[in-house]
Formats: sequence, C-alpha cells, structure tokens
Amino acid sequence: MYLRYTVAANPGTVTHIETDELARFEKCFIAIGVVVRSFVQHMRPIIIIDGAHLKGTFKGTMFLAVGMDANNQILPIAYGIGKTESGEEWIWFMSKLKECIGENPSLLIISDRAASIDLAIRTVFPLAYHCVCCRHLLMSLGLNGKAQNDMWWATCKAYTVNDFKHHLNILVKHRPDVLQTLNHIPPEKWTRAFAQCNRYNYMTSNSAESVNALSVQARKLPITKVLDFFTDVTQRWYFERRQAAEKNKNFLTPWAESKIFRRIRKCRSWTVAGINGSAFNVDDGKRRCVVDMQNRSCECRIWQLSGLPCCHAISASTFLKESDCSQWAVHWFRSEVHRATYAESVYSVPDPLNWEIPEDFSKIATPHMNKRQAGRPPENKRIPSKGEDSRPRECSRCHAIGHTRDRCRRPLSSEVGSSSRSIKQTNFVNSENFRQYIIENTMSTTQNSQKFEYNLKDF
Repeated sequence: MYLRYTVAANPGTVTHIETDELARFEKCFIAIGVVVRSFVQHMRPIIIIDGAHLKGTFKGTMFLAVGMDANNQILPIAYGIGKTESGEEWIWFMSKLKECIGENPSLLIISDRAASIDLAIRTVFPLAYHCVCCRHLLMSLGLNGKAQNDMWWATCKAYTVNDFKHHLNILVKHRPDVLQTLNHIPPEKWTRAFAQCNRYNYMTSNSAESVNALSVQARKLPITKVLDFFTDVTQRWYFERRQAAEKNKNFLTPWAESKIFRRIRKCRSWTVAGINGSAFNVDDGKRRCVVDMQNRSCECRIWQLSGLPCCHAISASTFLKESDCSQWAVHWFRSEVHRATYAESVYSVPDPLNWEIPEDFSKIATPHMNKRQAGRPPENKRIPSKGEDSRPRECSRCHAIGHTRDRCRRPLSSEVGSSSRSIKQTNFVNSENFRQYIIENTMSTTQNSQKFEYNLKDF
C-alpha cells in the first residue's frame, strides 16, 4: 500500500517490490518521477552510488544513487532496500534504475571498488563508464599524513598526462609500495588525465556518502519510515532550491559564478598573444597554452574536463574585450537549467490513517534474514564523545588498572606461598609500586629484600 500511494502522490514514480514464496519482504526500489525527469532532461549524466547498512530491527542494506545539479548540489535519484550488499542485489537495483533513466553512452558512474557494484555495472550498464572513488583508493593504499595525501590528490587530479607522470613519480619516490596496488587498477578508472569520459571534476563518491550520513538516524527506523525520510528530504530540497533558483538573475548558478570569479582574479596579469581569429597563446608565467575559442578547448584541459572556462580561456576572452566570459560555460551550469531542474514539486505520502485498503489487499510479512550482514560484527563498546576521557579498565581479580579479569596473569595470595599475606585491594599504577608492594609483603630481612629487588629490576 505504501508504494501504491507513493505513485499516486507523484505521477511517473517507478516502484518495485519483491517477496519470497511465503510472502515475506525481500527488496524494494523507488525512483520518484519528478526526480527522474529532472535527471534525464536537465542534469549531467553522472550517477554516484553507494550502499549503507540499516540499523533497525531489519538488518538489511540501503542502496542509493544520486546525481549532481547545476549548482553542485546533491539530489537522490533512486533508492532501495535489500537484504545484503551482494552482486545479485546490486544487479536487481541497477536494472530497475536503468528502466527509469534508459541507456546513455555518456553515462558516468562513480562508486567504491566493491566487486558486487563492479559486477552490476558491467552487467546492466555495459556502455557506461565506471570510475572508482579516489578517496577509497587512498585508504586502500595506506597513505597517511598531509604530505602523502597532497601527493596523491595532485596525482589523480592532474589534467594532463605529463602532470600526472610528474606527480606520480614524486609519490612513488616517497612510497614505492603504492605501485603494487596501482598496477592492478587501470589508470583511466581513477585518474582525470586518462579518463575516457568527462568526470566534471567528481573524483570521489562523497556525495552518496553524505546522503548516507544524513540518513543515519532514519536507518534505525522501520523500512517505510526510511523511505518516508527520502521522500520528505527530496520534497524539502525541491522547494528550497526552487525558491533560490528563481531569485538568481545571473547567467550561471551561484556555484559556477564563484568558480569563474576566482579564476578571473587569478589570471589578471597573464599575457595573451593572438594566433588567428579564434586561437590564442596565453602565458601564465609558468607555461604557455594554446586556447581555441571556437572549439572551446585549451591545452591545459581544464576547460574540456570541467565544463567551465579555464584561466587561459578567461584571459583570451578578456583580450577580445568581452564583457562576460560566462557564456563559455557549458549549458549544464546555466541558471535557466537550474530553474528547470526544480520546476516541479514532490509530494509526500498521505497519512496511513487516510488510506483506503482494498478487500483483496495481501499483507507482506516481515523479512527473514538468512544471511549475516556483511562487514565486521559490531563491538559492544561505546564511542566516547569529543573531549570525554575513557574510563580505565580495572581487573576484578587483582584490582589492577589496565586489564580485565579474563586477561589477568598476576598471582593471588594462595599462589605466592604460605608466607604471603592476602593481597589487599591495591591499584598498582606502575611497576615500581608493584615491586615495592612485593618487597614489603614477602620479604622479612633487608638482605632478602635487596635480592628480590634485583630479580625484579626489569619487571
């Protein structure tokens, strides 16, 4: 009934639900019709996908696919729920997504390096270009520290092949072991210089993970409440962004305008020399690039790969005495496209008290989890808050600080010998206190004390 009223509230919405032979819930899929139309007609062909575990009674997995609008804001395109994050589940989710958006040879999909996602993309979207998240790859390489992180991002974000090789050599010089992993990953999947598809500067899957972080509390609720959360969020975002887009009177969106403005300030002192009516040599003090205004290209490749004019193109536009260089941005970033993206409205699902239940309605039973949730089992350990000091562990056997009873190896009074007294409830903060305690309670003469202290010198 929930999916039926979702479709009724938002025409064009695509929903699917599957059950097992006992009518128990298996998986579901939702793509709101308004969002699908916005993505197909007005948004760049980029989809970022990721999965997240549910934390409520049903320990399933949430599947998510998001897109990016003209103002660089996230918009959930489709979401679903299944039992596990397996290849079979991802293939089912991606096949339903393909029914909504169709086949696009320019489609770019960004995800982590999960084998199940890679299998689903190769199976369902064979013509799409699959890129991996550079952030996940960074963690896999074990790079730590600001210096190594900067080397990594300079390598994968390089626009030209020569810049890529230069930064990679610097990285390998500091960390030779990274080549062992990178040699098994095609460079076109994680570098901007070798990418065979326009990534529009999106190098990570952070957009999908941001939505997962936003839904962390909702994922503790029942399944219908999780789906309600995404509908309500999408409804609010459409309303707020529609109002902001209508107030914007500039040619480009605020995000694109700010990017171009920063580039204008950077290239004020660059020199330009004309080659012909549309080609120019632009010298930035470090390198000279040829800009072709007619073909909207530059040797630095920033213009082609980002969709926004680079500093060299802006310098050439200023040389031509053009009052506004925003016209050289691709149409994806125009304000009119942004307004068209959020022209429609999203409606929430009516309250269940107002539902009309048909007589032939069959109730779906709660799911049966026959597989353990993927990943490491959670530890029963609370994460301390910021600034909170963790409580030290105290052994209930010997009352020492630093270990628990099951790991205690210190002898008790019955194990020390008949001359030993019962060990009092004493907390031995360090080895010196423990040595002094043993000396005072087990030795009666000064000679024996000195001998025992020598034996415990390195305790």
